[in-house]
Amino acid sequence: MQWSDPPTTVVWAFTEMPGATTFVEVRNFGFVGSRDEQVTQAIDSTGGFALVLAGAKAWLEQGVMLGLIGDRHPKGVPGH
Repeated sequence: MQWSDPPTTVVWAFTEMPGATTFVEVRNFGFVGSRDEQVTQAIDSTGGFALVLAGAKAWLEQGVMLGLIGDRHPKGVPGH
């Protein structure tokens, strides 16, 4: 899928594992700018997708909605 602005490419890979579990891998590439800017974008992307996957895991396994995205980017806080 295309993600962000400017757009990057995100590829989701799902691997069946023992015990009726699934390993999810997210690959995000195509960052632009200087090397330092690309590194910053990659780190931000990694953190964002880790939050999304953690929230999805809690919801799927425990039925708990953690509200991670809303807590990470609360309205009314400068820069969010």
